[in-house]
Amino acid sequence: MSMSGSLPLIIHDLQDSQLFALAQAAGRAGIPVEGTCQPEEPWIRSSRYVRKAVTMPCLNEVTSSIYALNLRNAGLSGVWLPCTDDMAAFTARYRALLEKLGMRFLIADSDTVYRSQDFEQLPAVPGLGKPFGGMFTVADTYARLPEFDYPLLVKTQRSAYQRIDSAADFEAYLDANQGREYADMGIEIQSYIPGEVNRMASAIMLLDGDSRVVRGFTGRRLRVEPTKFGPFGETTAARAEWIPELYEGASELLTSLGWQGFAEVECKQDSDGRWQLMEVNPRLSGWSCLAEADGAGLLAAYHRICADGAKLEEACLQRSQAEYVRVIATCYHDPDWAATTVADDSGIKRLRRLFSALRREMKHPDTVSLGAWDRRDLRASLQLLRHTIRRLWALWRGRKTL
Repeated sequence: MSMSGSLPLIIHDLQDSQLFALAQAAGRAGIPVEGTCQPEEPWIRSSRYVRKAVTMPCLNEVTSSIYALNLRNAGLSGVWLPCTDDMAAFTARYRALLEKLGMRFLIADSDTVYRSQDFEQLPAVPGLGKPFGGMFTVADTYARLPEFDYPLLVKTQRSAYQRIDSAADFEAYLDANQGREYADMGIEIQSYIPGEVNRMASAIMLLDGDSRVVRGFTGRRLRVEPTKFGPFGETTAARAEWIPELYEGASELLTSLGWQGFAEVECKQDSDGRWQLMEVNPRLSGWSCLAEADGAGLLAAYHRICADGAKLEEACLQRSQAEYVRVIATCYHDPDWAATTVADDSGIKRLRRLFSALRREMKHPDTVSLGAWDRRDLRASLQLLRHTIRRLWALWRGRKTL
């Protein structure tokens, strides 16, 4: 059913391939899409799904107040969809301004997000273990170095974790990053749970303004893009999988916190097969296009609640059939086939996986998500593919990588 006459879904940073994939998913669901971009890339101008894009700086390039001023001058109004951690924090902080601009949205407030990061204070829920983890000041981290249970994961930058194996290693890491000069700065720490990537899974949940779960989805990671800090990077391949204990645990945890809007509850199975909480993110997952391809209906439900004030009942609509492989990318993201040398056998294996995914998408387009590749949005997808190939060519010439 077309929603062309309804409020648009406003998505920021449309030049980013992951957010552009969400715009395409919304468009396929009949939801009109508008948004911001920096700059307005050819795939945005060519897309059949984006009816308006306003060029303005990214939030990570300017202060929050300057971003708010730019957004006010952009003339956008509709259903606002914060898709990253920093944008979720911005939305919570500038709630009143955004509402004045005509934005409608659901978002967890800053206190709720803060409580979700303090694992020591989180309520115990069935089905989810609660290992050590949370946000600490650098000063408190220095003081507690001897009592931490190593190894640990420390968040070094957006989407990148580094493994720390001892108190001495942690102190050296802090000192190397001028930790003693930034004693009040926050640092995110997680217990390291050993095991392969495919032991990791997420529950992507949508809660309404009364903190009731209305939609949800569970999926398992298959591969991640390694970073310079280790194999702890972004998801490049995943599959839809119904994991009831993860869904129920995430539902109970978020409801107890009084959550509103989207959340991604990241977990990993320990050696006994029990799910252990890793992180609660106040947003959609970067691979939420998989949930949409699998029929979860997260975006449509969010739009109906925000635009029409609909009162929805809880429903998990996933079919557990879809697969996700990221084959084209922008910004700092990498596709599933970009990070190994030509001489490495795994480089050939990645190419084979790529072509296998493309063949499956040709035969079963409704059960395979290739991220921002969409044959129904062919002109835009080809523009984005051209950009990705240029990136890979530059990598090959500079570092001899595939």
